[in-house]
Amino acid sequence: MIVGVAINPDSGKGRGRTYRDEIAHLLAAYPVEVVWFNSDDPAVLKGDMFGAAETGMIDALIVAGGDGMIHLAVNALGDSQIPLGIVATGSGNDIAREFSLPTHRPDEGLHQVMTALFTRKFRQIDVIEIEGGGKTERALAMANIGLDADTNLRTNQLHWPKGNLRYLRGLISALWHYRPYGVRITIDGVQASGSMVLLLAANTRFAGGGFNLAPHADPSDHLLSVVVLRGLRAVEFPGLLGKLATARHVLDPRVHEIVAREVYVEPDPTAGSPLPALMADGEFICHAPARIRLLPSRIRMAL
Repeated sequence: MIVGVAINPDSGKGRGRTYRDEIAHLLAAYPVEVVWFNSDDPAVLKGDMFGAAETGMIDALIVAGGDGMIHLAVNALGDSQIPLGIVATGSGNDIAREFSLPTHRPDEGLHQVMTALFTRKFRQIDVIEIEGGGKTERALAMANIGLDADTNLRTNQLHWPKGNLRYLRGLISALWHYRPYGVRITIDGVQASGSMVLLLAANTRFAGGGFNLAPHADPSDHLLSVVVLRGLRAVEFPGLLGKLATARHVLDPRVHEIVAREVYVEPDPTAGSPLPALMADGEFICHAPARIRLLPSRIRMAL
């Protein structure tokens, strides 16, 4: 078996290089040939993984990192059905959390992946496809636009603290600059306009380092879980934030939860302020308008 392993050696202030050495040592115990993808340039890393998948150079791909690394791998693998394994060593690890994978324990994570590969224990996972800004890109977890996306973008620009606390710092900054966003949404052909706080089209449940934003999302049900929070005044936020922390926000009458296969999002200047960037898996994708659709069973995950 030829196994590709993707890791950014310079990630996590150099921790990536330590993880690479540890993973290399652990893989030596398995009867596999290893092909390393370890560029610190995301575009090069994605291109190398894509080339290996397209030419059949590898039989499986393991990514060591966080949601951003998984995002690159999902786009590189496309429809190849080459098994994907995750060794979670990122900061947020929301995708790993969805699948109950060990985090920052490379020995346990790698053993679980290798066991799944040798016993062919795979799970077919849906992916999200986003078309906008003149390009098409895939995501595994969720596509989001609004306050949560603005928070995500601001969090990415922060270097401290880690995990949920960093997300909370980004959220406070986003709230300070918040004005209700004007949006026109078409969900499976049904259109509505108005002001909103956030919209997310989710394939998995978690974002922001552990916040359960889409508690009913299922990555294998062939449906998006669309969560929309209508436009609120700043004074309305404190009560809702408590519900958000405990995943009870979907019970609030100001929150709408819809299952769908396709969502089209575009700005509506008459209904509120300009939309922020559309983010997916914690990465910048484009600015609206954008089409978000669910692609069933596109990734074969080694679990």
